[in-house]
Amino acid sequence: MIPIYKPFLPKNSLRYAHEALDSGWISSQGEYLEFTKNELKKRFGFNKVILTNNGTTATHLISISIKEKFPHITKILVPNNVYVAAWNSFLYDKNFELIPIDSNLLTWNFDETKISKLLDEKTAILVVHNVGNIINVPKLKRQFPETIIIEDNCEGFLGKYENKYTGSESIMSSISFFGNKTLTSGEGGAFITNSDEIFEYANIIKNQGQSEIKFVHDFLGYNYRMTNIQAAILYGQLEIMDTIVENKKKIFEEYENQLKETNEISFQKIEDGTIHSNWMKGIRFNNFTISDKKNLELFLFESGIDTRPMFYTIDKHKYLSNIKSESSNSNVLQSQCLILPSYPELTLGQVSYICDKINKFLKTYKK
Repeated sequence: MIPIYKPFLPKNSLRYAHEALDSGWISSQGEYLEFTKNELKKRFGFNKVILTNNGTTATHLISISIKEKFPHITKILVPNNVYVAAWNSFLYDKNFELIPIDSNLLTWNFDETKISKLLDEKTAILVVHNVGNIINVPKLKRQFPETIIIEDNCEGFLGKYENKYTGSESIMSSISFFGNKTLTSGEGGAFITNSDEIFEYANIIKNQGQSEIKFVHDFLGYNYRMTNIQAAILYGQLEIMDTIVENKKKIFEEYENQLKETNEISFQKIEDGTIHSNWMKGIRFNNFTISDKKNLELFLFESGIDTRPMFYTIDKHKYLSNIKSESSNSNVLQSQCLILPSYPELTLGQVSYICDKINKFLKTYKK
């Protein structure tokens, strides 16, 4: 079976993890935490970095920080077809109302033309780079200079907007280093901000709310800390990041080269001034029904190829079904889009095999 994803663990990631184990610093202290924070700041132009135990907790820190620092914000504009963690992080504390925005059929991100009519002084915008396709945050900031813009960068990490890495231009952003991400620590994440005040507050909250005096706590906090072992694994990947990124770029290019002449297929449209993160390769079968896609998924599975569906709209989840929204485009994408194997060690021969199987199915499907 060709899996949808598997992590790439270079020798140094394993060596550093063993060094962390041997040092005895296996929890939330140790030198690799500092090494990794400094490397993220240096490589990506991030101002302030807090390492967390996963991407969801990093996004939850955004939610908590908004409530503390911008208490007038009570509504969040969100995409209507993303992974549930982006929504959940703003629902845990029941502080916010989510306002979903339907998708753009070309980019698969939220439809930016619908934003202005939904904005008021109580509303912030959550940017999610869906399946790694980048929304131009600097452009949004110019369009809506008075609006708080935050960024779930868990899928967009390593992408760029206007020659800057994603996550660097919003007031707060989150990153995931889950096992299916291009750079991974197994679990793990990061909270990014350009604000000293927000950084100081979020850093306290992720550490049980502890004050400067040990075991004296000023806030109700959380244990959202990354371990030294996780940081060691991630640090080894950061060292060879350029190689990993180049491998994935070649994989994405090969998919497009082999499928671009297939009329039934289209790819995400990349916005001007942005560079896709090349996280997961998604393709759209323009004339498919949901039944057609399920048949393709089964055919590929029987051919030894693992795939993933596109994310569902917010109202499809039982616990979120009370949130009503326009979802016609998002439903089309859910019916027609499929996510293909995209891991760094996927060979070009395997890409060819996957594309051949897709074309074989389409020839049969057209008959």
